[in-house]
Amino acid sequence: MVVVTKKPTLGRQIFPAVALTVVGVGFISQLDNPGGDVVALEGAIGTLAPPASATTSTLVPSAATSVVVPSEVTTTLAPSPLSTVEGTGNCDGDVVTGPTAVFKWGDLQLQATFTQKNVLCNVTVVKYPNEDDKSLSINQSALPVYNQEAIEIGSAQIAVVSGATDSWRAYTAGLQAILDARPE
Repeated sequence: MVVVTKKPTLGRQIFPAVALTVVGVGFISQLDNPGGDVVALEGAIGTLAPPASATTSTLVPSAATSVVVPSEVTTTLAPSPLSTVEGTGNCDGDVVTGPTAVFKWGDLQLQATFTQKNVLCNVTVVKYPNEDDKSLSINQSALPVYNQEAIEIGSAQIAVVSGATDSWRAYTAGLQAILDARPE
């Protein structure tokens, strides 16, 4: 008796490799962006005219700007601002309140002060998620670190604090919006 074995088709040979590749890419994507979180800025930035003297300005949305707000937004009561960290130099320039960064744990809003030479010298966290003990603990430890680092380097290109990645995304998005909109 002769046993004839059939060679698997090309599709059956390639399918396992394709399936494993898709699963691997999905896994890597999940590691890179767990939960697929998107930070949306409410009150997206429009133009900000340079004030004649040191003033407090709030960024105003332009008419043509659309804002994507995730459906899972939670609202929080505005906590008292976290302690501010002032950099070196005279903080006598513009004070700019940024848009609210909305992410899955709540809202985060920053206020930045600049020197007369337009150098970032102070960051205050005006609003942050604090509706539960975990959010409160994470933000009270991470946000002052973010403030200090932002002032030291003068930009939103700060390092993430372990365990506070979502807050970091919201913080950097909000600070970058302020930095992008400030008068030059």
